[in-house]
Amino acid sequence: MYSFFPSSWLFWRGGRGGRGGAGNNICRNFRTGYCSFGGGCRFSHDLTSSIEHGPSSPVREHVEITPKRAQARADYNSWKRLLKVPPTQNDTQTMEGLWSGALAILEEEDRDWTQMLPRDLDDDEYYGRQHIQTLMSMVAHDNGCREFVDLAHPFLLVITHPALLHCLSVDTFVGNLYNYISGSNGTRAFPFFKRLSTSLVEAHIESCKVSLIITLAGTLIAMSTAICEVLRREPRATFHDDLPDLVDSLENIPEITNLDNRSTTFQIIANRVAELRAMIARAKGLLDHPEERRVGGVSTTVVASTYPREIALPGDRHDNDRMDITKIKILPTGDEIRSNRVEFLPSTNPDQPHFLTDPAGRHLDTHFRLLRHDIFGVLKEALGGLLTAIDNDPTLLSNPKLNLGDVRIYSYPDAQIRFVSYDHRRGFEAQISFPQLPSLRRMPPAERRTCEKCIAGKDFNLSSENHQSTIAAKLATFNQVDMESVIESSCRNTRGALIEFPGVLLATFVPILENLQNMQQQSRLPFRQWILPERIGANRNISPVLDIPPPLYARGTQFTFSLNAILKNSDGDLNLSPNTPIDDPATIDELEARTSLDRGQCRALVAALFREFAYIQGPPGTGKSYLGVHLMRVLLSCKSEASLGPIIVVCYTNHALDQFLEHLAAVGIEKIIRIGGRSQSTVLEGKNLSIVSQDEAKTGTEQYLLATTYTSLEEVEKSISKQLRFLHSAQKRPEWANLKRHLAKGYSRIHAQFARVDEDGFKTMGKDPFDVWVRGRLQVEPKESDDTDFPLSVRELLQVAAQNVHRLLLRDRHWLVEYWLQEMREDGTNEVFELVKSAEGLCKLLVLQTADVIGVTTTGLAKKIATLRHVRCKVVICEEAGEVMEPHMLSALLPSVEHFIQIGDHQQLRAKVTNHNLSLESKQGAQYQLDRSQFERPSVGEPGRPRLPVAQLDVQRRMRPEISALIRETIYPGLVDHEITKGLPDVVGMRRNVFWLDHNNVEEGAIQDMHQKSHSNLWEVEFTYALVRHIVRQGAYKSSEIAVLTPYTGQLQKLRSKMRNEFEIVLSERDEEVLAKDGFVDEEIFKESQQVGSQSKFEKRPLERKKLADLLGIATVDNFQGEEAKIIIMSLVRSNKDQKVGFLRTTNRINVLLSRAQHGMYLIGNTDTYSNIPMWAKVLGMLGATDSVGKALVRQPDDFARLSPEGGYQLACDRRLSRCGHRCQARCHSESMHQVFPCPQPCQRLHRPCGHGCKKATCGEDCGVCLVPLDNVLLPCSHSKDGVPCHQSQDTHQIKCVVVVEKRVPDCGHVIQTQCWRDVASETFSCPVSCEANLPCGHRCPGSCGHCRKKGADNNLTSPSIEHRRCTKVCGRRFATCNHNCQKLCHDGISCGLCLSPCEVRCAHSRCTLRCYEPCAPCIESCTWSCEHRGNCSMPCAAPCVRLPCNGRCTKSLPCEHQCSGVCGEECHKDYCHACSGKGDARVDLIEMKTYEEINPDDTPIVVLGCGHFFTAETLDGLMGMGEVYAIDGSGEFTGLKDVSAELALAIPRCPDCQCPVRQHATQRYNRMINRAVIDEMTKRFLVSGQDELRVLEQQTQELEKSLETNHEEIIDSISLPAMSWTIGRNPAKASKIERDLNERQDKFKKLHKAIQFFCQKFADRHQPAQKLYDATVHAARHGPVNELMANLSLIDIVPAAPRDRRVTYRAKIALIRVEHVVLVDKFSIAQALRATTSTASIKIPGGNPSQLAKPFFQTCKEFIDECFAENLPRLGNEASLYYAGIVRSYDLYCHSTKVDLDKAPAYMNIARIGLEKAAETCARGFENARELLKAVDESIKLLRKEWYEEVNAEEITAIKLAMVSGSGGIATHSGHWYNCANGHPFAIGECGMPMERARCPECGAPVGGQNHEAVEGVTRALNMEA
Repeated sequence: MYSFFPSSWLFWRGGRGGRGGAGNNICRNFRTGYCSFGGGCRFSHDLTSSIEHGPSSPVREHVEITPKRAQARADYNSWKRLLKVPPTQNDTQTMEGLWSGALAILEEEDRDWTQMLPRDLDDDEYYGRQHIQTLMSMVAHDNGCREFVDLAHPFLLVITHPALLHCLSVDTFVGNLYNYISGSNGTRAFPFFKRLSTSLVEAHIESCKVSLIITLAGTLIAMSTAICEVLRREPRATFHDDLPDLVDSLENIPEITNLDNRSTTFQIIANRVAELRAMIARAKGLLDHPEERRVGGVSTTVVASTYPREIALPGDRHDNDRMDITKIKILPTGDEIRSNRVEFLPSTNPDQPHFLTDPAGRHLDTHFRLLRHDIFGVLKEALGGLLTAIDNDPTLLSNPKLNLGDVRIYSYPDAQIRFVSYDHRRGFEAQISFPQLPSLRRMPPAERRTCEKCIAGKDFNLSSENHQSTIAAKLATFNQVDMESVIESSCRNTRGALIEFPGVLLATFVPILENLQNMQQQSRLPFRQWILPERIGANRNISPVLDIPPPLYARGTQFTFSLNAILKNSDGDLNLSPNTPIDDPATIDELEARTSLDRGQCRALVAALFREFAYIQGPPGTGKSYLGVHLMRVLLSCKSEASLGPIIVVCYTNHALDQFLEHLAAVGIEKIIRIGGRSQSTVLEGKNLSIVSQDEAKTGTEQYLLATTYTSLEEVEKSISKQLRFLHSAQKRPEWANLKRHLAKGYSRIHAQFARVDEDGFKTMGKDPFDVWVRGRLQVEPKESDDTDFPLSVRELLQVAAQNVHRLLLRDRHWLVEYWLQEMREDGTNEVFELVKSAEGLCKLLVLQTADVIGVTTTGLAKKIATLRHVRCKVVICEEAGEVMEPHMLSALLPSVEHFIQIGDHQQLRAKVTNHNLSLESKQGAQYQLDRSQFERPSVGEPGRPRLPVAQLDVQRRMRPEISALIRETIYPGLVDHEITKGLPDVVGMRRNVFWLDHNNVEEGAIQDMHQKSHSNLWEVEFTYALVRHIVRQGAYKSSEIAVLTPYTGQLQKLRSKMRNEFEIVLSERDEEVLAKDGFVDEEIFKESQQVGSQSKFEKRPLERKKLADLLGIATVDNFQGEEAKIIIMSLVRSNKDQKVGFLRTTNRINVLLSRAQHGMYLIGNTDTYSNIPMWAKVLGMLGATDSVGKALVRQPDDFARLSPEGGYQLACDRRLSRCGHRCQARCHSESMHQVFPCPQPCQRLHRPCGHGCKKATCGEDCGVCLVPLDNVLLPCSHSKDGVPCHQSQDTHQIKCVVVVEKRVPDCGHVIQTQCWRDVASETFSCPVSCEANLPCGHRCPGSCGHCRKKGADNNLTSPSIEHRRCTKVCGRRFATCNHNCQKLCHDGISCGLCLSPCEVRCAHSRCTLRCYEPCAPCIESCTWSCEHRGNCSMPCAAPCVRLPCNGRCTKSLPCEHQCSGVCGEECHKDYCHACSGKGDARVDLIEMKTYEEINPDDTPIVVLGCGHFFTAETLDGLMGMGEVYAIDGSGEFTGLKDVSAELALAIPRCPDCQCPVRQHATQRYNRMINRAVIDEMTKRFLVSGQDELRVLEQQTQELEKSLETNHEEIIDSISLPAMSWTIGRNPAKASKIERDLNERQDKFKKLHKAIQFFCQKFADRHQPAQKLYDATVHAARHGPVNELMANLSLIDIVPAAPRDRRVTYRAKIALIRVEHVVLVDKFSIAQALRATTSTASIKIPGGNPSQLAKPFFQTCKEFIDECFAENLPRLGNEASLYYAGIVRSYDLYCHSTKVDLDKAPAYMNIARIGLEKAAETCARGFENARELLKAVDESIKLLRKEWYEEVNAEEITAIKLAMVSGSGGIATHSGHWYNCANGHPFAIGECGMPMERARCPECGAPVGGQNHEAVEGVTRALNMEA
């Protein structure tokens, strides 16, 4: 069985420790406390700059270096020198100095040095272990016993010192030391301890000095501690043969040395000996079978019945049935669930048979088995039945409503494990998916996520994708078998049913059970003599009441408890000695007089202090918590003196724990730590362990361990993730890549048969042979024996496969592959299991030692037992002990506890059990009594055994006497009422303060559809609701002072639903959990969460003004213990003929129910039902004696509304309303209701001074102002106004005149029409006239006059400032690369950017689908332009046509059967028929201005353009400039082609009417002119898009350079530190970190380098549109007919052979060179640093040696420089020369340093000098950045002239860097006009598009621009580059 639970926990991960980053500059000595160099230290003493501490690990504040700390450091270094020297035999002086010095260091309590000490002792580089071995191998001879003891004494004190044993930070090192001390199974430790025991006795005999006695006591305690620690850390040592004799010696030493048996030492040794003997007995297997012991022939066994019980030993029922509970798995196994055998459940009666004879072991065994059965007993039975049913009917798995009887479950069919993962913060997880519930699918996504009740409140991922829900689940049982099953199910995509058990919460019981197992394994049970007292019959000297001594820490003769902290005044000290009798009257009298405690509390306080195992019973209201706070204050007063450590407060529930800790905080106890995340207290928010531990400073050792831990976790996580990925891929794809390693490892002969290369050397091509084999394509004839159909075993299959794998049948092949996959899963999951197991074992550091109080629940304590045992807590206080199960209480007994105090009341609620058959309230549970707490069992006593003394409180301060009498007469005869309870007021509105309302309304039946049967009574719900309303209406009580109680969750749910409309219901966390556990879903809550509240739309009733909807507490009786309220209303629910009372039949629950009220208590129930219970009968008798039982109150819930509608009587109220004088019209009500009652009569008040009567409907309303309307009211402006409210007419200046008049605005002079009341001269008035100014963009300002004119500095408009609004018009500017206009809002001064419109390039073959700004390729298909007269065009579609246009009329007929009117060779348009189109009035001849009907198409045919306009061919030919590209004779016929290689059409021709461009896809006649312009437009887009992409790459280059510079110094410093020569050698992690940093830098470079290379390929010459068209044109000319080939010999001139502008390509190359330059400079610097440091051979520079990488860089750079000057691009060439020179300088320095390539460096230097000199010459041309480049060239020349060893300063490098940036120049813009410089470099000019000033080409320095819109000589307008 697997239990999966949604994983919603948050894990905190601290920062990494260790040095790194900037922390490498911090002085190591100063960080740890002291630096001897002081201010002269070369390293930084500024800790704030260190990044050693992560965000969750705050920087430790530097401690001031005091002389004491400096001396401590010196002492430690002096001691450490002893460790560095190997020991020599018999060097006792060194031994004494070593261990005495170590003890002195530990006693100083300096955390840094105490934590360094075990690390250094365990360090292999020192000789700590050898020193230990030398001491432990000593043998005392003759008179050397005393010396041996003196040497061993400090050694034992060191290894058992609390600073070592109780510090989690060094536990690993201490564990290593103890493993060494122990030796193999104790072979080193026990002989040493045996010799030491002998020497102790002999030394005592030789000398009886006081100093020896002191040494003897300390040595004995330390030796016993060391023995226990060895056995705890090395359990196998318990089997050592010398151990029993050693324990005997240890036990005899106190007697031989005459040690006082009352001393602390004697008691400690006795306890340790008992614990050691129990461990030995357990190890030796001393488990007796049950045999009845007889004394003198008489049986001493006491049985509960006369019929003897049979006992069946555990061991053979199933695979989890073990005699040893430490071997039992906590969660049931599958075999256990299916078992039908009766489980072994021992009785808690110690006189009943059991197979264990040791009382402590038996006690732990019993409670472990009972608690486990309580949790899983019913569940196992139900699951076993379900599994059996599924075996019989597998379709049950698809049933979404599985039923397990009383066990509440949620089933989700068709579930599958999607994948498994591991994260070191969350652990091993499985992602489980299943179909969403039908009710969730119908919800919108938002409601689905906010639904509070869906899927039992779990936080599922309710993704709408495929209607699947997903949870992250963790394995409840961490074992290899279950992990293998999960991984296999994931790999196989196995589907099944996911079953959720919401009532089974692992965290609430697993830690308890595990701790009981550990206690059993260690045979540990503190206070066993009090928990399990001996029988009186066996020892007649035992008193009926045990006499418990003081705690061990208080048994010193001089020890006293100081009570000064709880005294009322400081009249003198008050101390109590534990030797004082507990019942000493004088002591009690003085304590009562000087403190605020009553006498019972004083007796209880003394008893708690003077008994090491103390019980305090506190009846309800007697101040248990108050006493607990005083007890805590007394114990904290002696915390330091007694070395108590933190005091642990344990409670069963989070609620009780929060309450007690809040009481402690209220009295000033601040150092409180709350463990656990379930706290609801705001007071304790800052005291939670998870928060406090974040602020705790860490020592160097702790930081080191933290860093090591997280590094290990990350490595483990990577390994696990890799293995899981492999397992998934292997299952999904059983391919050769996944299986070859497994076969090569385990089946080499089979693996060899799948090799691609055979024995003859031939290689198999295609798929892997294995992949072909597994699909059966190479199957040969089967064996002769295969004619049978019996499948072979796996072993036989493997034998056949080893001989010839291809002889296997296809079926056998699949089986064999499946077997191999299974083997891989097993191997892989085994590796995953071991890795996860190692990761889970890493501990989290918790700091608790500094606290005064640690609060934790019993479950939390068990969970944190491994940590808390190191805290060394001596005192544990348990609150509400009567509610704690004994297994939980046993688990709370820490190993170090010396004082255990339980406060509670066993007469109130007992512990809750799930299985009623284990409760003492049931007949079956009488023998188990699991719900009987440890507090109840010994205090009440068991037959034949003494009981524990109990201090009882007896003064109650809560209940009025008539309430307390109910429990005093039944349970607590000695309970006394305090005086304050006798003066409590009567309940307002009720005739009696205590009353039982009797009724006979039958209860509802048990709710059968709920998982737990519950009861309800609807009549009581209605009556309780009415009674609460009635009491609240009295106005004397807030609803929060009233509590409604009920015993059943079914009634609780109905009460909440009923009352939530008028009250804000408050349920405790425990009741919420119970409701959820019992399966109650509040539909009303969900509905209300989906609705919008509408109460504000209605008028509130007067009653609601009394805050009726205030907090109202509703609770079950079981969850109200410890609480109280002024008024308690109790709904008893049960009312039936069978007189079944249910829960309330036990006196414990009745006691709690009757003791919660302070002022009044009202019970609603059927007296006939409850009268058969003795205690209820007595209570009813007491109430009946005072006439407090009956039906006289009211008979029905409706009677409250009928008899007391307003909370009083039915009579009318006769009191006068003070506000108006009318008589109150309501019925009798309370005084508070009277104060808020509104008068309903008409108002009679008059307004002043007008005298009008009030118009409000009722007198209770406020009159307000007079609203009577007045007409013709004269205003100050002489206008009049009608309908003015009366109160406004009293001040006419406040009335606004709305008459519209004309006014002149004084500031601007505008005359406007506005309402009369507006003051146009005021400061707030804004002139509304539209602003007439034009913005710089040319558009009219959208603002108003008043908005744009702002006041000047003198706060007036005499000198206003103009601030126009931003333009809101559309930009409309034409893009420079196309015919589109910018559609963005006006953005003056900012580039329009790229045109995002669809590209318009189109032809008869295809169209471009890109965006307009993206370069498109020219169409190279054959041209489609042809006619019957002129033939076809042989050119590509995008090239200028070479055929002549035809002037004849088209001979084709239109659909209308008329001849086409178009010119020959163009497309026929049916809608343009000359005869019938109806377009006769269209003007088509622009020469003679004729219309269509006036022309003759035979003489002048028409041409239809793509825009729809049409003209005569003669008109368009002239407008298009056909004469410029064709030769035309006198008659207008085209006779030949003109040479247009030098100049083509200046722009794309346009329609004369609409100016739309003429496109080649619509009119092919003009393609010779159009296509050249189109190809130029493509080229321009190509350049502009390249420019934009290049700009991004250049920015990334700058970021890379900045990134490398940012951490360059950091890496250099890491390498160059003086200590690095030994650090890297000894610390591979440091070298690994440097390599990781270098690899990260290399990865960034490679990524950017690859991107630039891709750009270079994308924008290479061959990809430019002009080049593509040129290639296609030449190809077409060469492959045409011979006659055409001869005619087209000159066609190569039609399109130029080279691209027009290659600057984008060259700038991409310079970007590539720059990136390589940046990285090479960085690598040369790092290589120099690595060579200067020793022991760095393991660190490799990624990418290779920089000296080898520089050589191809030099070649590439030199070739690029030559190309640039050949292309007349000196700017780029000069920049490349600078890069070349920079690398040459680094290369030369490196060669001289390494003595490599010294002969090659001068040649490169010479090339660099020549290049720089040429660059200096060309900088005079004046291109862009020429001056800066010239400076950089000069600086570079100076650097080259320096010797290689001369240092280069930062200023020289900066000067060069400033100029080494290739700006965008004038290569392209998105708007404006294009020009060419004298050397043919295109550039663009914005704004008007005409040159306004002289400048130079940014690339070559040639003159560009001009003046007064005239270009300089040589500059030509690049119209061919404009659309």
